[in-house]
Amino acid sequence: MKKKTLPFIIVGLQLLFLCSMIWFHSAKLSTATRVLLKTVPVDPKSIFRGYFANLNYEISSLPVGLLKDVMAGELKASQELFLVLKKDGEHWKAEGLYRNRPKGKVYIRGRLPSYYRFGSYQRKTLRLKYGIESFFLNEKDAKYVEDVNRGMDWRQREDLRKERISKLDPETRRIHKAGISEWSFKEWKKEFDAWEKEGLITGETKETLVKKYTEAFKKIAAANTWVDESSRKPITVEVAIDKNGYGYPTKLFCEGKEYR
Repeated sequence: MKKKTLPFIIVGLQLLFLCSMIWFHSAKLSTATRVLLKTVPVDPKSIFRGYFANLNYEISSLPVGLLKDVMAGELKASQELFLVLKKDGEHWKAEGLYRNRPKGKVYIRGRLPSYYRFGSYQRKTLRLKYGIESFFLNEKDAKYVEDVNRGMDWRQREDLRKERISKLDPETRRIHKAGISEWSFKEWKKEFDAWEKEGLITGETKETLVKKYTEAFKKIAAANTWVDESSRKPITVEVAIDKNGYGYPTKLFCEGKEYR
């Protein structure tokens, strides 16, 4: 009799364990703060991972100016930081970045990469991971969401770049075709100064030339920018943040569809 009931007991215990895990997870998230976060395009070189859509958030890259109780040079690789969030309309945005856990604020835990090193140069941005960079979906939906989040592929972006260049005014196209860059133009400006001193050109002429090239470089840079927001549909993710600051993606919204 015992041999016959043993399999049922084992299955029952397994089901009890699974149900208790589901209940524990649901109970923990029932008191969580739910925030909507905007995503930004993922790295076009990222590899599709089957049943997970890779996500990159606005809060994934933050200016060092958001640091409140620590200097960027004091940070270490893999260090944990606390990002305080504030509601801005429908979505939530970064308000401040702390080394010590803030009180009375909505915050999410993040971690610097293992290769972080401040170095001798002035770092302007910090990259953080929050454990919310993947969203589980079926394989078809995951691939679709990643394609939408990535926007155009490199061939489409290159075609768009060439089209933009072709629509620039003739003088700007001439400067672009000549290979004159903002960096190489620094030496040209020195020549303009020398010409002005020698009386070959007036100060007004020099200023006109500098202005013309500066504006041309801005137009060329805009035409060469690979991210085209018009090709990318907005994707937002609902994240449940528990009382300890750990985030759990619960919903994903893409092109009017809701994924759980």
